[in-house]
Amino acid sequence: MFKFNFDVDEMDESVASDVFAGENSVPAASTANSHHLREDASKEIPINDLLSALPHTFSFSPLAVPLTSRRNVVISRRDLFDARFQVIASDEDTKRAAGKSDLDFLDAPSDLVPGVYEGGLKTWECSLDLVDCLDSIYGTDVARHLKGKRVLELGCGTAIPSLYLLQALFSSEPDPNSNVHVHLQDYNDLVLRLVTLPNVILAWYMSPASSAFRASAATAQDDSMVDVDAESEPLPPVDTTEPGELPITPALTAAFLESLRKYGVQIRFFSGSWATFDVGKAGGPYQVLLTSETIYRTDSLPSLVDLMCRATTTAGKASQDGASALADSTSRLRLVDEVNLPNLADEPYLCLVAAKLVYFGVGGGVKEFIEAVEGTNTSSQSDAASRKARGVVRTVWERIHGVKRSVMQVVWKTT
Repeated sequence: MFKFNFDVDEMDESVASDVFAGENSVPAASTANSHHLREDASKEIPINDLLSALPHTFSFSPLAVPLTSRRNVVISRRDLFDARFQVIASDEDTKRAAGKSDLDFLDAPSDLVPGVYEGGLKTWECSLDLVDCLDSIYGTDVARHLKGKRVLELGCGTAIPSLYLLQALFSSEPDPNSNVHVHLQDYNDLVLRLVTLPNVILAWYMSPASSAFRASAATAQDDSMVDVDAESEPLPPVDTTEPGELPITPALTAAFLESLRKYGVQIRFFSGSWATFDVGKAGGPYQVLLTSETIYRTDSLPSLVDLMCRATTTAGKASQDGASALADSTSRLRLVDEVNLPNLADEPYLCLVAAKLVYFGVGGGVKEFIEAVEGTNTSSQSDAASRKARGVVRTVWERIHGVKRSVMQVVWKTT
């Protein structure tokens, strides 16, 4: 089986990375090149549908994100074991479209089953790198930089980078006219239901944006005005450094939706393949596109690169000259000076990809991604589009110790 082992220790193994498959093991993705990957049609899942599928309560734990700035960022996220329990406690016999129950889906023997499960229930290491990069770019002024912008996270899974942005937005002054769109996409709708939305709610709950709801709930409990059957469980303290359990009530979900309106934040959720994602129907283009740990398989690179290009090229003034200037400005394998990273916040669009240098046993990595974007692949591929030069890639964040990882910026050429 193929598993990504991380060097970040987590009790539930939901933040881990393993770039090596066992010596006697076979990568689950090794058969991916022998057949066409399923391209499940992309679809939007209304937030109300996801809210209605939430359990009565769910547990969460803190995730500390190491930052170059040494600022303290801790993100609360739903426990993986709790997500498993929700599936077990609901309906084990319910069959999914692929003929598998949700329980089978969670118990897949690998972190990667092409066309079935793409690892979205776990928090992958490079998503933390992307948070560090975003922190270096936006600093403490995330809300100002995101005002009026549209953000898309592809292959979001637990959505740690987007949670970082939402946590900052919900900690700023409320502005119903901020007009920030955050779109979260993952191959599996189950991932959006089990971890993505719960994590978004946690980002809101652990922020000042939930203060009015928390105060009202506390008063109601003190006055014995709460329905004992539905809302008697106490709310956890607002402390991202502590684990806890969050009761999900109609009052909480209503307050969450009201906060989205009050802060001018619109959140939408999409499942399905990259190849079928309709940027126009999603209201695109996007000024910020984020993705992490998504370039591990070479046969999925064309659809990923194509979507990234479609989703961002009309958001700014991409040009041949701009891409050439970027290529000349820095070696793509050198870390950009920290002093210059904040300048990226003023770019017409920001397209960031976080990844390991090499994904052993799967075939993908930074080199293959650069080839897919820059059209430098000299292999005998039959698909000419895969060799088309779309843009230029440069490294803007880099880790050189241990497993080599980087965050890359992509600037697209006009077609």
